[in-house]
Amino acid sequence: MNKVSVIMPCYNDGEYIEEAISSVFSQTYKNVELIIIDDGSDNEQTLDVLGRITGPNIKIVKTNRARPAGARNAGIAKATGKYILPLDADDKIEPDYIEKAVRVLENDESIGVVYCYAELFGERSGKWDLPDYSLDKMLLDNIVFVTALFHREDWEKVGGFNTRMQHGMEDYDFWLSIIEIGKGVYQIPEVLFHYRIKPSSRTTEFLTNSGIVKETYQNIYRQHPQLYEKYKDQYALVLRDALIDQLFINKTLQEGILILERIKRIPVLKSIVKKFIMK
Repeated sequence: MNKVSVIMPCYNDGEYIEEAISSVFSQTYKNVELIIIDDGSDNEQTLDVLGRITGPNIKIVKTNRARPAGARNAGIAKATGKYILPLDADDKIEPDYIEKAVRVLENDESIGVVYCYAELFGERSGKWDLPDYSLDKMLLDNIVFVTALFHREDWEKVGGFNTRMQHGMEDYDFWLSIIEIGKGVYQIPEVLFHYRIKPSSRTTEFLTNSGIVKETYQNIYRQHPQLYEKYKDQYALVLRDALIDQLFINKTLQEGILILERIKRIPVLKSIVKKFIMK
């Protein structure tokens, strides 16, 4: 049974980390080590919790605000497992996730990344509405969350997570790097991962600045010239389809706004619309 190293960066997540750890050691797959990376936490609760964590299959690595990419790289550098599974300190996994993901990797050498369906919890709940995996969709945007199983040797081949990406999306860049070396991606059609939604996070902040979003995606494109050259025709068609979809969405929104403005001009309906909007 090959070892799996779970890599858990933690920055002031003492409120949640014990739940994440519990999900790791509740796995049906038993050959698991947990590497926690304390990335410069300065919250008392977090420091207290981290100070109490011990166990024969637990290592704690300290970094100084290396951010998620750097913290994951530091943890993987200390890992002894054949397979790697990143898991953020505020998320959790189902008990059979690792067992099912390892089985996929060991039954098909062409697969480099295994992930699953996911659910949200915390500030919002319900199924995470990500599309099913396809290369077409992956060329356009990231549809694979970071809590996916991969080979440690592939991490070495591609040079790890890119620490130069200041605004996130280092997981997208990493998956594209693995695809670029000829490995496939497999999605287990079951909910085995739970992603916590918090009031504020790096992701929500990233999505509020269109300039940063554009710059980040441009950098990702430039960092994978061979991949996008190989699939240039496919990528062009996917981009065209996405543009057409956006045009139709905008048209529908504009038509809805016009209808709403017309309704507002009718005195009887104006008060109804006002009450509805205020709810």
